[in-house]
Amino acid sequence: MKILSGHSIASAFQGTSCKSRVLFLLLIAVCSSSNLATRASCQNATVTKVVAQQTAKTFNCRNAYKYRLVVVENPSRKRDSDPGTPEDLHIVIGDEVISKIELPKESEARNFSLDSMEKTKTGFEIRVNWGDGRYHYEIQFNFRCKANNFYLYRVSKISFITTPDSKKPWDKRVSKVTRIEPNLPIEKFVMTNYL
Repeated sequence: MKILSGHSIASAFQGTSCKSRVLFLLLIAVCSSSNLATRASCQNATVTKVVAQQTAKTFNCRNAYKYRLVVVENPSRKRDSDPGTPEDLHIVIGDEVISKIELPKESEARNFSLDSMEKTKTGFEIRVNWGDGRYHYEIQFNFRCKANNFYLYRVSKISFITTPDSKKPWDKRVSKVTRIEPNLPIEKFVMTNYL
């Protein structure tokens, strides 16, 4: 940033309108401000990155408007034998990923489907299902916020089983709720361990 002396400022104003002078002074005031985001924009940095970094430091996951749940493809996990590109669930603030969950590939969970991702008052829940003609599973993962991080605290699983002599598919239903104690930090969560 070039610093102008008093003489060069005066000569810069010669022949300019009052409106131009006011805009120029306003620009100087804005660029000399101590606000980090404003300084970054005056130095041609992206404001969104700076704002995202500040938000991440003061993140409170109980405020539902602060984060988003986004599914993205992850080509780095793809093997030649995979029928499609694996996906990850990202937890995002602004444009910064604060955490991610790898969703199972077809080879890990047959016919895997992410049914829903919803924010709750205390965090968020993920609902998935997978299986085939004989066995089918519906699973709900509940995460809560503590100390500005997400933790898995409950897994609810419904198993549908077709018994060998049955004429109806999935005639047997078994429900199980597992409370995770101590709660598992999201960075240690591996979905396939709970399918």
